[in-house]
Amino acid sequence: MEKNNIEQEKIETRGLLLSAAGAFGAGLMGAIWHTKRKQSKEIAAEAAAMATTTNVNTTTTTTTTTTPLQSSPSITSVPHSNTTIPEYQPPKMTPEQFAVSKKEARFFAFKALGYGTLLALTGAGILATGIGWWLDVRNFKEFSDKLKEVVPRHTSRLRTYLGGKELVMKAEELEEWDRAVANDE
Repeated sequence: MEKNNIEQEKIETRGLLLSAAGAFGAGLMGAIWHTKRKQSKEIAAEAAAMATTTNVNTTTTTTTTTTPLQSSPSITSVPHSNTTIPEYQPPKMTPEQFAVSKKEARFFAFKALGYGTLLALTGAGILATGIGWWLDVRNFKEFSDKLKEVVPRHTSRLRTYLGGKELVMKAEELEEWDRAVANDE
Protein backbone atom coordinates (compact mmCIF):
# COMPACT_ATOMS: atom_id res chain seq x y z
CA MET A 1 0.00 0.00 0.00
CA GLU A 2 2.78 2.39 0.94
CA LYS A 3 4.68 1.54 -2.26
CA ASN A 4 1.65 2.56 -4.36
CA ASN A 5 1.51 5.92 -2.54
CA ILE A 6 5.20 6.53 -3.21
CA GLU A 7 4.77 5.66 -6.89
CA GLN A 8 1.70 7.92 -7.10
CA GLU A 9 3.63 10.81 -5.53
CA LYS A 10 6.50 10.25 -8.02
CA ILE A 11 4.05 10.41 -10.92
CA GLU A 12 2.44 13.59 -9.58
CA THR A 13 5.86 15.18 -9.01
CA ARG A 14 7.05 14.17 -12.47
CA GLY A 15 3.99 15.81 -14.05
CA LEU A 16 4.59 18.98 -12.05
CA LEU A 17 8.24 19.14 -13.08
CA LEU A 18 7.40 18.51 -16.74
CA SER A 19 4.81 21.26 -16.64
CA ALA A 20 7.31 23.66 -15.09
CA ALA A 21 9.91 22.78 -17.73
CA GLY A 22 7.35 23.32 -20.49
CA ALA A 23 6.40 26.73 -19.08
CA PHE A 24 10.07 27.70 -18.82
CA GLY A 25 10.69 26.62 -22.44
CA ALA A 26 7.65 28.56 -23.64
CA GLY A 27 8.87 31.65 -21.81
CA LEU A 28 12.33 31.31 -23.30
CA MET A 29 10.94 30.92 -26.82
CA GLY A 30 8.69 33.94 -26.27
CA ALA A 31 11.66 36.04 -25.18
CA ILE A 32 13.62 35.03 -28.29
CA TRP A 33 10.64 35.79 -30.54
CA HIS A 34 10.14 39.21 -28.91
CA THR A 35 13.82 40.11 -29.29
CA LYS A 36 13.90 39.18 -32.97
CA ARG A 37 10.70 41.13 -33.63
CA LYS A 38 12.07 44.18 -31.85
CA GLN A 39 15.33 44.01 -33.82
CA SER A 40 13.52 43.79 -37.15
CA LYS A 41 11.38 46.83 -36.23
CA GLU A 42 14.51 48.79 -35.31
CA ILE A 43 16.18 47.89 -38.61
CA ALA A 44 13.08 48.92 -40.56
CA ALA A 45 12.86 52.22 -38.67
CA GLU A 46 16.55 52.90 -39.26
CA ALA A 47 16.17 52.17 -42.98
CA ALA A 48 13.18 54.50 -43.24
CA ALA A 49 15.01 57.26 -41.38
CA MET A 50 18.07 56.83 -43.59
CA ALA A 51 15.94 56.95 -46.74
CA THR A 52 14.16 60.16 -45.74
CA THR A 53 17.32 61.99 -44.70
CA THR A 54 19.51 61.05 -47.65
CA ASN A 55 17.02 61.31 -50.46
CA VAL A 56 14.07 63.60 -51.10
CA ASN A 57 11.41 61.79 -53.11
CA THR A 58 11.07 64.26 -55.97
CA THR A 59 12.50 67.66 -56.62
CA THR A 60 11.37 69.93 -59.38
CA THR A 61 13.32 72.31 -61.51
CA THR A 62 11.53 75.23 -63.08
CA THR A 63 12.39 76.62 -66.48
CA THR A 64 10.99 79.68 -68.09
CA THR A 65 10.23 79.73 -71.78
CA THR A 66 8.60 82.37 -73.89
CA THR A 67 7.00 81.75 -77.28
CA PRO A 68 6.41 84.45 -79.84
CA LEU A 69 2.63 84.11 -79.53
CA GLN A 70 2.64 84.29 -75.73
CA SER A 71 3.38 87.41 -73.81
CA SER A 72 3.88 85.69 -70.42
CA PRO A 73 6.41 83.02 -69.62
CA SER A 74 5.26 79.44 -68.87
CA ILE A 75 6.66 77.36 -66.04
CA THR A 76 7.26 73.64 -66.52
CA SER A 77 8.48 71.17 -63.89
CA VAL A 78 11.07 68.50 -64.54
CA PRO A 79 11.35 65.68 -61.98
CA HIS A 80 14.76 65.07 -60.43
CA SER A 81 16.52 62.16 -62.10
CA ASN A 82 17.47 60.28 -58.88
CA THR A 83 14.11 59.20 -57.35
CA THR A 84 14.99 55.64 -56.23
CA ILE A 85 15.51 54.84 -52.56
CA PRO A 86 18.84 53.16 -51.92
CA GLU A 87 18.82 49.65 -50.48
CA TYR A 88 19.43 49.42 -46.74
CA GLN A 89 23.02 48.68 -45.81
CA PRO A 90 23.46 47.52 -42.21
CA PRO A 91 26.27 49.20 -40.30
CA LYS A 92 29.58 47.34 -40.43
CA MET A 93 31.36 46.26 -37.26
CA THR A 94 35.02 45.65 -36.81
CA PRO A 95 36.02 42.22 -35.46
CA GLU A 96 36.91 43.82 -32.12
CA GLN A 97 33.52 45.53 -31.84
CA PHE A 98 31.81 42.26 -32.77
CA ALA A 99 33.72 40.33 -30.08
CA VAL A 100 32.86 42.94 -27.43
CA SER A 101 29.17 43.02 -28.40
CA LYS A 102 29.01 39.22 -28.41
CA LYS A 103 30.55 39.10 -24.92
CA GLU A 104 28.11 41.76 -23.63
CA ALA A 105 25.13 39.95 -25.17
CA ARG A 106 26.18 36.65 -23.59
CA PHE A 107 26.56 38.33 -20.18
CA PHE A 108 23.17 40.01 -20.53
CA ALA A 109 21.52 36.70 -21.48
CA PHE A 110 22.98 34.84 -18.49
CA LYS A 111 22.09 37.72 -16.20
CA ALA A 112 18.48 37.74 -17.47
CA LEU A 113 18.27 33.95 -17.12
CA GLY A 114 19.61 34.12 -13.56
CA TYR A 115 17.23 36.88 -12.49
CA GLY A 116 14.28 35.16 -14.14
CA THR A 117 15.08 31.85 -12.48
CA LEU A 118 15.56 33.55 -9.12
CA LEU A 119 12.24 35.38 -9.42
CA ALA A 120 10.38 32.25 -10.54
CA LEU A 121 11.76 30.08 -7.74
CA THR A 122 11.24 32.78 -5.11
CA GLY A 123 7.69 33.45 -6.24
CA ALA A 124 6.81 29.75 -6.37
CA GLY A 125 8.41 29.16 -2.96
CA ILE A 126 6.54 32.04 -1.33
CA LEU A 127 3.29 30.92 -2.95
CA ALA A 128 3.76 27.29 -1.86
CA THR A 129 4.73 28.30 1.68
CA GLY A 130 1.76 30.66 1.97
CA ILE A 131 -0.73 28.09 0.73
CA GLY A 132 0.81 25.40 2.94
CA TRP A 133 0.53 27.67 5.99
CA TRP A 134 -3.03 28.68 5.13
CA LEU A 135 -4.19 25.08 4.58
CA ASP A 136 -2.03 23.79 7.48
CA VAL A 137 -0.25 21.12 5.41
CA ARG A 138 3.39 20.04 5.41
CA ASN A 139 3.79 17.89 2.26
CA PHE A 140 2.11 16.95 -1.02
CA LYS A 141 0.20 14.04 0.54
CA GLU A 142 -1.40 16.25 3.20
CA PHE A 143 -2.10 18.89 0.54
CA SER A 144 -3.82 16.31 -1.68
CA ASP A 145 -5.91 15.02 1.23
CA LYS A 146 -6.86 18.57 2.23
CA LEU A 147 -7.98 19.42 -1.31
CA LYS A 148 -10.10 16.27 -1.42
CA GLU A 149 -11.99 17.72 1.53
CA VAL A 150 -12.08 21.38 0.52
CA VAL A 151 -12.89 21.20 -3.19
CA PRO A 152 -16.15 19.21 -2.96
CA ARG A 153 -17.38 21.47 -0.17
CA HIS A 154 -16.83 24.66 -2.19
CA THR A 155 -17.87 23.41 -5.62
CA SER A 156 -21.21 21.76 -4.90
CA ARG A 157 -23.23 24.74 -6.22
CA LEU A 158 -21.02 24.92 -9.31
CA ARG A 159 -21.48 21.21 -10.02
CA THR A 160 -25.25 21.56 -9.57
CA TYR A 161 -25.27 24.56 -11.92
CA LEU A 162 -23.34 22.58 -14.52
CA GLY A 163 -25.81 19.71 -14.31
CA GLY A 164 -24.01 17.47 -11.83
CA LYS A 165 -25.45 15.79 -8.79
CA GLU A 166 -25.56 17.22 -5.33
CA LEU A 167 -22.64 16.24 -3.13
CA VAL A 168 -23.33 12.83 -1.56
CA MET A 169 -20.88 11.68 1.07
CA LYS A 170 -20.33 8.12 2.25
CA ALA A 171 -20.53 7.22 5.94
CA GLU A 172 -16.74 7.05 6.37
CA GLU A 173 -16.37 10.39 4.58
CA LEU A 174 -18.89 11.94 6.96
CA GLU A 175 -16.92 10.59 9.92
CA GLU A 176 -13.70 12.03 8.48
CA TRP A 177 -15.48 15.31 7.88
CA ASP A 178 -16.68 15.44 11.47
CA ARG A 179 -13.14 14.73 12.73
CA ALA A 180 -11.73 17.52 10.53
CA VAL A 181 -14.36 19.98 11.78
CA ALA A 182 -13.67 18.95 15.40
CA ASN A 183 -9.92 19.50 14.86
CA ASP A 184 -10.53 22.95 13.38
CA GLU A 185 -12.42 24.11 16.47
